[in-house]
Amino acid sequence: MTQTKLLRRWAVIIAALVIAIILGAAAVTTGGATTAAQGASGTAFITINPEAGFPLDPFVVTVQAGGSTDASTLAKECKGFVTKNPTVSVDYKGKAETLKAFFYSDGNPVLVVRTPDGKVLCNDNTNTMLLDPTITLTKPAAGRYDIWVGSALARDLIPGFLAFTSQSEVHAGRLALQDLVRRPAVVEVLPQRDRLANAAARVQEALAGVKSAEKLASGGGPLTTQVTVDGKLPAPEEAIGDVLCGGLISVAPNYAFDWSGQAKAIAAMFEGDGDATLIIRTPAGQFVCADDAAGKANLNPLVVLNNPAPGRYLVWIGRTDPAKTVTGKLTVASTADLKPAALTQKP
Repeated sequence: MTQTKLLRRWAVIIAALVIAIILGAAAVTTGGATTAAQGASGTAFITINPEAGFPLDPFVVTVQAGGSTDASTLAKECKGFVTKNPTVSVDYKGKAETLKAFFYSDGNPVLVVRTPDGKVLCNDNTNTMLLDPTITLTKPAAGRYDIWVGSALARDLIPGFLAFTSQSEVHAGRLALQDLVRRPAVVEVLPQRDRLANAAARVQEALAGVKSAEKLASGGGPLTTQVTVDGKLPAPEEAIGDVLCGGLISVAPNYAFDWSGQAKAIAAMFEGDGDATLIIRTPAGQFVCADDAAGKANLNPLVVLNNPAPGRYLVWIGRTDPAKTVTGKLTVASTADLKPAALTQKP
């Protein structure tokens, strides 16, 4: 084993010991699960009280496998080492033909289940190829199930996921955690604190960079300009206050205009060849932003500003895909009736 791997191994063990100490010393209630203090006979580290079965299937609990107590003290046929008290207790009230419990990890854990009638079931390996254990209950009775998640070796700490399921197609060999929440990867838009430190300076830089602006007046025609969007700065880093705007923008605004006159509203829209966002800074320093004018039906953005104050407005256009440059037309008009051409998501 290399020095790097050895250090990683010890880091995992030390972190696991800290977690185990915290679990054993504190009692915290969160949602439907209770983390109880270790010490009372039979008291589990985690107690689950689902209202009826497991509304989420598979139901997954993050636990730490391992212990120093020989599992054969629970039943002579059980192997491995567990904690004295159960890892998890489940007050099961559901109805199912079968209920499986298995542990998903990258170690060699063992699993012990005590049913409401006092019967003890245990498993070491799901099969000869899979070291993670599985226990299947047929027509499980309602009541309390005590579960120990241990390890094949004494005092070997194994982080992993204890899963409960009534689905036959879900098992330890095929569980893919990324399939439980099926959303695409999203660009990280919340900036680091140290990167936010210069946000105010960026706004001043943006203001200083605007040497001229077109004039928009009531009764006049709309202003239009072609824009190429290739920004790399997450929009929240432009000091947007409490407004959460999306997209990757440039430090300098893509456009600026001076408004004067009277109008119920002014509007700005961007019609591009890719998904884009639109951000406007008002003369008062407030930010208004928009993403999609009509959800998936139109990805082009539209911003409407009611009762606009006179002064200079700065406009940023952001892109949602850091690998794709977006080009299109920006339109600003003294009306709220702008309707951007439809841009829909490509298959």
